[in-house]
Amino acid sequence: MESEISGLIMQASFLLAEGMPTIDGAYVLQIASRVLHLVSAMILVGGLFYLRTVLSPAGEEACFAGRRAVWAKWVGIATAVLLATGFYNFMLINSEAKAAGGKLPPPYHMLFGVKFLLALLVMFLLAILAGRTGAAERFRGQMRKWLNIAWLAAIAIVILAAMLRTFH
Repeated sequence: MESEISGLIMQASFLLAEGMPTIDGAYVLQIASRVLHLVSAMILVGGLFYLRTVLSPAGEEACFAGRRAVWAKWVGIATAVLLATGFYNFMLINSEAKAAGGKLPPPYHMLFGVKFLLALLVMFLLAILAGRTGAAERFRGQMRKWLNIAWLAAIAIVILAAMLRTFH
């Protein structure tokens, strides 16, 4: 019985050690970047969903309920973090592919490019809708239309991100 338990412990230790990455500064930075990227995306897409489904049907005046400046601040913060972590994650994925003796296939770069352009569209639309300029007022005049476009782009980004994760 004791030898069986000992054998199971050795097998479990081997399985854990085999699949575990080395936990060092680079690993912690990689995890932190991924978490910040996802949280920032959740802020933007969650806010977009809330604006589109709850607030905008009530009309432009009620849409921000006097909190437009707060939303604009979070759009700016989340956008900056998304761009910084997205760039870092992209460089990391490319360097890992090169270190493994290969490179990412051309469809990866094409899909990433489409995802990046759609992300810029979503960031722009959220920023302009939360803005305080005359252009922002004109965009808010067709709030539902722009929120629908941003929502479709956000869904496409999630689909593309899932596809990109299968490449490596």
